[in-house]
Formats: sequence, structure tokens, C-alpha cells
Amino acid sequence: MNLYFGNWCFSPRLITSFLTIILCGFFSFLGCWQLDRAEQKRTLYVEFENRQTGNVIDLNQADTLSLGSENLLWRPVTANGSFLEGFQVILDNQIQNTKAGYYVYTPFQLDNSDHVVLVNRGWLAAGPDRKIGPQLIMSKGMVEIKAVIKEIPKTGLLLKELPPEEMSEDVYRVQRIDLDEIADLTNTKLLPFVLRLSPESEHGYHRLWRQPGSGENVHNGYAFQWFAFATVLFIIYLLLNIKRRDESGKNI
Repeated sequence: MNLYFGNWCFSPRLITSFLTIILCGFFSFLGCWQLDRAEQKRTLYVEFENRQTGNVIDLNQADTLSLGSENLLWRPVTANGSFLEGFQVILDNQIQNTKAGYYVYTPFQLDNSDHVVLVNRGWLAAGPDRKIGPQLIMSKGMVEIKAVIKEIPKTGLLLKELPPEEMSEDVYRVQRIDLDEIADLTNTKLLPFVLRLSPESEHGYHRLWRQPGSGENVHNGYAFQWFAFATVLFIIYLLLNIKRRDESGKNI
């Protein structure tokens, strides 16, 4: 196929044109897919913001748990009950301001209920001697806490499967949060989510919680790259197949 434009001739080979169409179409498809992922992340983030600013839920209300874990995530809650101070979990390898430390998790039993939920009470620095656990506060009796419902944390550096390390009679150090494992140790049935203690609530440690971003910019960046690949490939295709003609009509 030859196309003439004055002193210029566009004469691509069939196989070259076919491969260019296939690859440009594929790159464009990947770019559109990344834009769709960005839109999904944007929608989820709007839902997250709406939940964060929504009405505070009373976790002691009987009908609250019937909403389901997915509908409760990231909602602000209040809860009345007592910390089961006889069992505390410290999640290892948590860094804040370049300092190593722990997140402290304590089971919390709801008032007038058999339900127990694990509460992330905040961060504590680790001492120079890893054989000595951090100093933990004890909140005995009935208390009211303010928190946010979160999914089971994925934080924790897990080099290999290790059982909970008993640092003292009531403190266990773990590399990850495993609700089934903790439930067996405490002989309780834990709710399928955790509470992250709010900064304004008492009975906690250092809480400088970072709000997650939407993550859409990452997908927008990938989309730009795929569209750029398609554009560059098409430009190369044109440049390699456009030739100048001499006075006799031959391609130069």
C-alpha cells in the first residue's frame, strides 16, 4: 500500500501495519483499564470520606452488628465496656518518626454482651532491650471509648511463621494480628474487625493516625504511561514508513 503526498510517500508493509494496530490497541486498552481502576478508587475514597464524617454509631446497640463488617468499616463508633487487661498484644516492627516500637492491642468486652473486640490503643516505643516489654497502662472497670472500625490489620513484618511470644504473664509479642490465634489464647470469640482508638479518647498511647489516600494518582500515572507507549509507537511507525521521493519518483 502506497500513499503519496507531494514529494512524500507513505509505504508501510502489511505485517508492520498489523503489528502496530495490535500493539497500539493493546496499549490503549491498558490505559483505559487503568483509568477505570482510578475511577473505582475515587468512588471508594468518596465512600470512605462519607463514612468518616457520618453519624457516630453506638457499638453497644443490638442492631449495630447486624449491619455487617463491610458496612461498618471506617465508621466512627462509641463503645461501653471493659478492657480485658489480663491479655495484651503488642504488634512488633512498627516505626514512627524513625523509632522502632509496637502497636498495643487489647481485647475489649462490650457491656452486657459476650462480644469482644480487639482495640488498637496506639503506639509505644520499644526499649533498647527487646527482652523487656514496654510499660503498659491498665484501665480497669467500665469505660467508654471512641474509635473507628477497621479491617484486620495487614501491618507487621512476617519473616517466618512464629507463635506469639510470651513476654510476661499477660503480654504477648506478635509479628502479625491473627484473630483466631488471639481468640484461642484469650478463650473468647472476637468480632471480625478491630477498633482503632481515636486520638481524643482516653485509655490509649501515642496515636498519630495517618489517613489513607485514594490511590487514584497511581493508576492515572500508569494510564499516562500506556497511552504514551501507544503514541510513541504510532509516531515511530509513521517515521519509518514515510519516505521522500526524488525527481524521478523513486523513494529516497
